[in-house]
Amino acid sequence: MFFCEVPFSQLFLAILWSFSTIIISLVSVVSLPNNESVPALFVFGDSILDTGNNDYIETFFKCNFPPYGEDFGGGNQPTGRFSNGLIPSDFLAAELKIKKLLPPYLDPNLKREDLLTGVSFASGASGYDPLTNNIALVLSLSDQLDKFKEYKTKIQDMVGENTTTTIISKSIYILSSGSNDITNTFFLLPFRRLQYNISTYTDLMVSKAKEFLEDLYELGARRIGIVGLPNLGCLPSQRTLRGGFNRTCSDLENQAAMLFNNKLSSQIDILGKNFTDAKLVYLDIYKILSDMVQNATKYGFEVADKGCCGTGYFEVGGLCNFLSQICSNRSNYIFWDSFHPTEKAYNIISSEVNTMFFSEVPSPQLFIVIVWSFSTIIISLVSAVRLPNNESVPAVIAFGDSILDTGNNDYINTLFKSNFRPYGKDFGGGNQPTGRFSNGLIPSDFLAAILDIKKLLPPYLDPNLKRHDLLTGVSFASAASGYDPQTNKIASVLSLSDQLENFKEYKTKLHDMVGENTTTTIISKSVYLLSSGNNDIANTFFTLPFRRLQYNVSTYTDFMVSQATKFLQNLYGLGARKIGVLGLPNLGCVPSQRTLRGGLHRKCSERENQASMLFNKKLSCQIDILGKKYPDAKFVYLDIYSVLSDLVQNTTKYGFEVADKGCCGSGNLEVSILCNPLSLGICSNRSNYVFWDSFHPTEKAYQIITSQVFDKNVDKFF
Repeated sequence: MFFCEVPFSQLFLAILWSFSTIIISLVSVVSLPNNESVPALFVFGDSILDTGNNDYIETFFKCNFPPYGEDFGGGNQPTGRFSNGLIPSDFLAAELKIKKLLPPYLDPNLKREDLLTGVSFASGASGYDPLTNNIALVLSLSDQLDKFKEYKTKIQDMVGENTTTTIISKSIYILSSGSNDITNTFFLLPFRRLQYNISTYTDLMVSKAKEFLEDLYELGARRIGIVGLPNLGCLPSQRTLRGGFNRTCSDLENQAAMLFNNKLSSQIDILGKNFTDAKLVYLDIYKILSDMVQNATKYGFEVADKGCCGTGYFEVGGLCNFLSQICSNRSNYIFWDSFHPTEKAYNIISSEVNTMFFSEVPSPQLFIVIVWSFSTIIISLVSAVRLPNNESVPAVIAFGDSILDTGNNDYINTLFKSNFRPYGKDFGGGNQPTGRFSNGLIPSDFLAAILDIKKLLPPYLDPNLKRHDLLTGVSFASAASGYDPQTNKIASVLSLSDQLENFKEYKTKLHDMVGENTTTTIISKSVYLLSSGNNDIANTFFTLPFRRLQYNVSTYTDFMVSQATKFLQNLYGLGARKIGVLGLPNLGCVPSQRTLRGGLHRKCSERENQASMLFNKKLSCQIDILGKKYPDAKFVYLDIYSVLSDLVQNTTKYGFEVADKGCCGSGNLEVSILCNPLSLGICSNRSNYVFWDSFHPTEKAYQIITSQVFDKNVDKFF
């Protein structure tokens, strides 16, 4: 199966969504009551107030690249702010006559005056719910408080205890959080809905908000503004995801936001009575943003249902990049990208609510995070084949990424899942999502059937595995994994090392069942398939900035091949003798990459295609070397680049009509959570499409690719 398994091309789109917040900002300096003075401004929370902290941590949620910062300073200066220019943290600092820009605390170039007059501790994509922060790999509110404690120590070393106490007690504090929890962790992902309904989940959020505010009070804060949630369902992204064909506002999220706001406001009143020497102010922005969206022309706008960047429906974070088209008339748009307001919108909202917190211009938070998902393309086959020399294959063992993951990611804490509709549209009796990224079977299943072993290859982590399942093979693959350890860490999935550890555990189970001799036979006679590297190239290298600071394409592909070599040698050491290794396909021609990097006409991205070819050449050479080093084993390089290229370029030759977009939704971006029950429909003629979603092939495409590749390589395994 594995050799017969049509290699795949995994394309992951970290469709990273950052979250957005609508906060209150102002341009002109305001007069403070009773001639009060404010020595410093401190902000906590999420992206609306994060002026760049996420630039200095390992997370996907960044925006330190064009066109972000299009109107910042002299223009075209991305700083990590999710806007075309300034964000509320900056406006608030200017309004309070403290300074023009509020710097991020993690900036290593902070000066003494920066610290004395306040900083931002906020981290984009954070939330009240600890799970929100764990998933996004950002600074939780607890982490931000720890940074604040560190900050206090620095200030005390500078100016002494008395002055520090004065700065801390007289300063203004703003908290913006909760939007990521509602929009992403609860509605977008399945985990919390298994534990809570919306009522009990908002109770959890409010309890976490209460804990943070009590801790902040204990640290000396006395002037605290807490931003409620806006009408989240009217954000462009949520209209696209849940607003149906006409992209109307999503009542589901709007109602959740109102429920949370009512509970938060009541809790703040209680805290205000408990802390009589403090001022805690609830900042209601739901009504303001609602009026702004419903009556856009009243505020001088023309467009309120989409962003200025790209199509304005999905683009945010990594999807709003230097290849995206941006509107020239930004003053006509409420939203900069599909989640964050333009600078003009920030100013207008701020002017409406600046009286909420005496001198402190509150900040309305509006956020959205859209997670990325990743994708794969592989080869599959339907009918069983005759093996050379009457060979028999006792089991199929699969490692790698989503092309071979038949559901392992269902059992780990990661965003990269597909165990919901419309996935599995044609699986079994229909509409049976299982964690496979397809409308039906995937290559792991086809391979098991081809080798006449069984119809479906189960995931190893399935708690309901039976003896027969283990004896005839399982999948250890984990969607979104890669050769690069950073790829696995960022996606919170099983690395190849983790998969090998599970394989060792599997061997022990076999030994307990059938004894040492039979276990040795099963392990040595089985066929192994490895599919990896696509996430490394498409996401970790080209989409995220970290690795490009260390490598160029040539040295990065060298690194990938070295990791592949290490895995294959370890697998050999554990007894595997028939190993097929998939090369990369023409990644630049996958629908997502056309959308992201193919320009206005969505052409294939040459950069990724060239990177794929370079990696393939190096991998093929290394596999030849391993074959010579271990003559008792069969290492087979499976070239799918040329096969998929021909399939995409000569679509009708294979019985398809559409090869540049997927069957789910618009087909340009939808994958994983973006391809969901609320997507803008799925095509009825799936047999005409090469791709099921914007990254994964249809079952029909899997079969065609598999048959071509298997015919060329089956003899090499025996």
